[in-house]
Amino acid sequence: MKIERLTQIVSYAYQNVRYYKRRMDENGIDPLSIEDYDSLRKLPFLYKDDIQAQPEDFISEEYKKFPKTKNIVLRRTSGSTGKYLKIYWDYKDDIKSLLSLWNYRNRYYGVGPSDKFCGFYTASYQGNKIVEQQMVQKSLDGRYLGFCKINLTYERLRDCYEQMCSFDPKWFNLQPSIADLLAEIVQKEHLALPPSLSYIELSGEYLFEDVRKRIEQTFQVPVANQYGCNEANAIAFECKEGHMHCLTDNVLVEVIKDGEPVFEEEGDIYITSLSNYAMPFLRYQMGDRGILVRDSQCPCGSKRPELIIKSGRSSDYISLPNAEKINAYVLIGIVEYTNEYMGAPIKQFQIIQTGIGCFTVKLVLKKEFSTWQSGVMENFLLNIQEQKLKDAKWNFQFSECILPDPQTGKFKYFINQCKEGK
Repeated sequence: MKIERLTQIVSYAYQNVRYYKRRMDENGIDPLSIEDYDSLRKLPFLYKDDIQAQPEDFISEEYKKFPKTKNIVLRRTSGSTGKYLKIYWDYKDDIKSLLSLWNYRNRYYGVGPSDKFCGFYTASYQGNKIVEQQMVQKSLDGRYLGFCKINLTYERLRDCYEQMCSFDPKWFNLQPSIADLLAEIVQKEHLALPPSLSYIELSGEYLFEDVRKRIEQTFQVPVANQYGCNEANAIAFECKEGHMHCLTDNVLVEVIKDGEPVFEEEGDIYITSLSNYAMPFLRYQMGDRGILVRDSQCPCGSKRPELIIKSGRSSDYISLPNAEKINAYVLIGIVEYTNEYMGAPIKQFQIIQTGIGCFTVKLVLKKEFSTWQSGVMENFLLNIQEQKLKDAKWNFQFSECILPDPQTGKFKYFINQCKEGK
């Protein structure tokens, strides 16, 4: 991380963004004193609720006036937690924020900005107006072919895949759940692969290793994981050794436990964007959990910190009696133990908490295990480690496929339908 870039964006935020000026003045913080990782902790944490309460207070005053208004690129978060934000970027900063990512893409996987690729999107903007009804988009330069991921069905996905093959991209940029469904369609219907495909990049959801393996085996190309967000763009990228390195030219990453930054310990992920001046994000909670390894000794040669993403958002919790909560990550352990013991029969899963002590478990079994339903249910229940979950009511449903959420286009392995405190 360039120290001067941190000081520069903190000072800019103080001078041009009402929220940061107010908070720094309230806490007696001199923006010029924020000059390294340790001094950054003087700044208060930023949460999505803060922005939603007063969104105008987070946009730089410069970008509310002509001519800066002409430079604005609008984005929108997916709203997978039920809340979404409009994100403002200067189009030049937007491009600069991706330079480090493109360097790594080219270095490790041989793809560059001029190579053709396909992806899926929730919504897009033309100027300052959102465009949601376009089911297919193709860039004017013919480099990108994209598909809206709202209301995806098996039939639509198959049609999308046929168009992707005709487009013949060099790489895919996909969510893991969509890539997994495309892999299933290819295997099930014995479809050909795009002739020029040489790389697949996955982002937007937690990547399970068995999902990665199915995608790699089906498409026969390298698969890499990328962690990012619309607020800051790329945050970390996976090298060929399987380690996610922080893109320190673009962001500063913190893992916070009990209110303090930690290393080699799991906590909540916070980021400070070093590139977004139109709408600065300083010490912004991502809503994900992870471990930050500062002194990573990676065989790839990178000396940048490693970020280990843990499954389960910090907001994903199981509701227990008496308003107690536990992280939904424990549910993944149940599935992983079951797969390990039985030879990996579970292909997809989704667990829905319908009430206190009541869960619906949706499972998709691999074809060769289709008659193992009773055994899978039995082993699932045996592998529940949490005492407070052992006496819960577990209802099992088996299907051929679990599609992403029709509204957000994302796949969530756990959904809590309980109301707070009930």
